[in-house]
Amino acid sequence: MRPTWVEIDLHSIKSNLETVRSIVGENVSILAIVKADAYGHGAVTVSKTLINNGVEILGVATLEEAMELRDSGINHPIIILGGIQKDELDEVIKHGIVPTVYDLDILEELSNAAKKINKNYSYHLKIDTGMSRLGIKYQDVDLFFKKQAKYNNLRLEGLFSHLSMADELASEYTNKQIKLFFESLDRFKKLNIEPEFYHLANSAAIQNFPQSHGNLVRPGIMIYGVGAFNGYKLSPVMKLKSKIIQLKLHDKGTSISYGGTYITEKKSLIATVPIGYADGYLRRLSNKSFVSVNGERAPVVGQVCMDFIMVDVTEINKANVGDVVTLFGDGNVSLNDVAEWADTIPYEIMTLVGKRVHRLFI
Repeated sequence: MRPTWVEIDLHSIKSNLETVRSIVGENVSILAIVKADAYGHGAVTVSKTLINNGVEILGVATLEEAMELRDSGINHPIIILGGIQKDELDEVIKHGIVPTVYDLDILEELSNAAKKINKNYSYHLKIDTGMSRLGIKYQDVDLFFKKQAKYNNLRLEGLFSHLSMADELASEYTNKQIKLFFESLDRFKKLNIEPEFYHLANSAAIQNFPQSHGNLVRPGIMIYGVGAFNGYKLSPVMKLKSKIIQLKLHDKGTSISYGGTYITEKKSLIATVPIGYADGYLRRLSNKSFVSVNGERAPVVGQVCMDFIMVDVTEINKANVGDVVTLFGDGNVSLNDVAEWADTIPYEIMTLVGKRVHRLFI
């Protein structure tokens, strides 16, 4: 096999899940986010690990992601947090997947689809408290439920919203969103409608805003070992690795890779490593990033290619063809380091690791 792979530490996923439970307590259920192929970690295997460790619900963004889990034999509760389209409703109901509703039109279509098979069906309603993305406006809660009363074959299983600034400690905007959400919940209760679940807290809010927890929380990035706040410890899950496949000793003044963006300043030992932007190692990391070789940092030099990078290993002790190169995940180069060099967030780095990079589950 091509010597480029990702190591996924399933024990770390279990450990991070235990951290979530230690924060929220045993009386709060967990909706684990496994969208985007479990943030690039492999949705099926990660989901089975989470289920085996007591997660109550799995959260995805699309019907396709939900069907990947169903097709793999996972019958656990799954919610499509990204909402549903009209032409997806029959499949959603057929496979027992919980949809998110964010407007009245979708609610009517869901009711009609359920009636076709003479079935009652449950859904979660998303309220927009300030993210300004999907969801009914919190001001329209009363109007929504006056209009939905005729859909007596539907049951509101969950009410939720999404926080946009929970990673900012003591954020007044987040406190405002929390207030609006729980006011909305109270308005439902006054209408004699009390959802089984009410959820608001993402990974950052789980740690920073305990008043947001509700009776269900939605950890995502926390599960994968990123985004620790307030002294909580998380275990890295993903390590991206490759190997040196060629070494060349170049004279001073040698142009490396496309465009001549790097010229050797002295006689240099340059390693070629078979990973590139087609694997998710971003081109904007060119001449900015470092990798770990034999326990030491070595710079990436020249433009990142589609299938290769070049690394200056002149200062690395005993560098050889076949040596493992860690792109991130060890003590020398972290996921956060790579995200900073690429001027992005860890989410993007993880989710961009391509399908042709083999996942090795440990």
